[in-house]
Amino acid sequence: MKPSRDPRSRGFTLVEIITVISVIAILAMLSFPVFAEVRAHIERINCTSNLVQLYTGASAYLQDTKHWPQVNPALLNQANHAYDEAWIETYMPYGVTRQCWICPTIERSLGGPDITQPENYRADYIAMPYDSKQLSPHQWPLQPWFAERGNVHGTGNLIILANGSVTDLYSLAPAAAAASGL
Repeated sequence: MKPSRDPRSRGFTLVEIITVISVIAILAMLSFPVFAEVRAHIERINCTSNLVQLYTGASAYLQDTKHWPQVNPALLNQANHAYDEAWIETYMPYGVTRQCWICPTIERSLGGPDITQPENYRADYIAMPYDSKQLSPHQWPLQPWFAERGNVHGTGNLIILANGSVTDLYSLAPAAAAASGL
C-alpha cells in the first residue's frame, strides 16, 4: 500500500523561505566589507604597477637624454591639462601609455570617464620638476620621482623613489626624519 502524503509537505513554507532569504541577506551584508577590502588592495597593486611603469619610462628617458624632462611649469595654470599632457607625451616614446598615468582608485571614484576623450585627459601622478643636471634625479634618494595626487589609498600618497621602490608618505616620513637628523 502506498503511504498517504500530507498535502502540506509538498513544498517549503513561507517561514522557511523567509528564513533562508534572511540568512543569505545576512551573509551578503557580512561579505561586502571583505569585497571592498579586496578591491582596494587590487587597486593599490595596480597603482603601484603604474608607478613602476612611470619609473621605467623615466629611467629610459634619463639614459637616452642624460637629463630629466623639462616641462614648462607655466602650463600648470592652463585649464586644459596642458601640464599633464606634456608629461604624458614626454614618456610615451618610452612605453608609458596614457593609462599608466591613471590611478584605478581615482578612476573608480570619478565614475570611470573615458580617458581617450580629450576632455577627460588627466594624470593622477605628479612628476617631480628636477633641473637639467644629469645626476639631479638620483642625488636625493628620498625625493620621489612621481607622487600620487591624493591620499586615495588611506596610507598617504603613493610615491616612487630614485631606487625604484614604491612607498607611501606615511611610511616615508620616519625615514626622511632619520636621514635629515631630526
